[in-house]
Amino acid sequence: MIEIFSIIITIPTTILFLVLVITYRSISTYKNGMMFAVTLPAHATEHPKLQSIQHQYNKQFKRCWLSMLLAYFPIFIMYNWPAYQISYYLFWTCAFVIIIVIPHRKAFRATLQLKREEDWFVGKKHVIQADLRAAQLKNKRTAPLELFILPLALGAWLTWWLNSKDIQLTALGISAIATTVLFLGISLLIRRSRSTVYSENSEVNIALNQNKRRSLSYLFFLLALVEIVHFYFIAQLLLQEQPAMSQLWLILSILYTLIPLLLIIAVYSSIRSVQRNMLSLDGSPVYSDDDEYWANGFTYHNPYDKSILVPKRVGIGETINTGTMAGKIIMGGTIGLLIAVVLGVSFMLIRSELISPTMLISSEQEITIDYPMYSFTFNVEDIEEATLVDSIPTGVKTNGEATGKYSRGHFRLQEIGKARLYVFRNNPPYIKLTLKDQVVYYNEENPEMTEERYKEIVNAMK
Repeated sequence: MIEIFSIIITIPTTILFLVLVITYRSISTYKNGMMFAVTLPAHATEHPKLQSIQHQYNKQFKRCWLSMLLAYFPIFIMYNWPAYQISYYLFWTCAFVIIIVIPHRKAFRATLQLKREEDWFVGKKHVIQADLRAAQLKNKRTAPLELFILPLALGAWLTWWLNSKDIQLTALGISAIATTVLFLGISLLIRRSRSTVYSENSEVNIALNQNKRRSLSYLFFLLALVEIVHFYFIAQLLLQEQPAMSQLWLILSILYTLIPLLLIIAVYSSIRSVQRNMLSLDGSPVYSDDDEYWANGFTYHNPYDKSILVPKRVGIGETINTGTMAGKIIMGGTIGLLIAVVLGVSFMLIRSELISPTMLISSEQEITIDYPMYSFTFNVEDIEEATLVDSIPTGVKTNGEATGKYSRGHFRLQEIGKARLYVFRNNPPYIKLTLKDQVVYYNEENPEMTEERYKEIVNAMK
């Protein structure tokens, strides 16, 4: 049977896969004056070379996403080796995001080269100063920054509440606050970004820029609230001391992947709809031909533009201008953090697969359970009761490692509360040590070794 974790991680992966495939499949169609993120006149679509580029792209792109889809299936046959399964999943996700854009990069370069050869230019080049009034205007109708006090206050309360329940869960509350601060920072960047020139009509430019900033400011406020609720539900699950509740986890996984995505799609669709309607009525749109600043069609690098965030050419949302110092820092930091997380998590998981906890009773009557990140030392006299049991109550992990093979670290168990587990699952017997403020479970992979460790503890308690 396919392990439930495989299904859980496949839900957001499926959404990511569909979003990227649909997004990059559509760029081969001439839309909004562009094909392959290159601005082109309408008559260019009839050129045989451009049609050939289009045909080659569709062929390569289909081969690309089909191969990545097939490469995902090993995830389902690796459920007995969770460390390697998760590591493979992380590397597959990174590889997919990189590989899926390769056909687009080739098509963009070929289209841009053809555009230069045919001398196809649209509108005015670098129309950034076309309307100084619109470019300098800052919207006064955005969502008040004071609104973010609500999710920040909820995050602070959540942190305090979790700290009072279980100090191991404090990091969850801090993560909630950090997420709100992130959305607040993005909102501030968008407020300070340059105005976009859409039309020769200043009033149209003002209205469209006001609408965009207002919509995005409320979007990130709503995203902050959604994520605070998300963290609260996770906290409730961790504190209930109930079984994994697989169905509930599935529902939460779907909802809190879909809700933010649907909000983003809805807001940007609304922004684009307003832009199309107003420009169609206005009749005097302004086009800018700045293809040379779009490396590969999706990376914006313009040192002459001081905006940190600019609208994407592919997909929806904003992208970073790596031509600014702040853009370089954000992009470099994001890539560095991603590499650190993928390599760090993979290292920890594989290490856990290869290294098992060890128990040592010292001459000073101290028991040390040695295991990276979750080592624990206590005195023999702290043990109120030591027993050998055949089962462990169900529960949830608060800070540790839990796979189908082992459980290690901090947990909350049904009818027991706080506990430390260093066990191979479904491999009785287990040593149960009841301390003053928590319970410790330990076993060896070999049941006979577990019984020997238990006898050593009992003898040390006499």
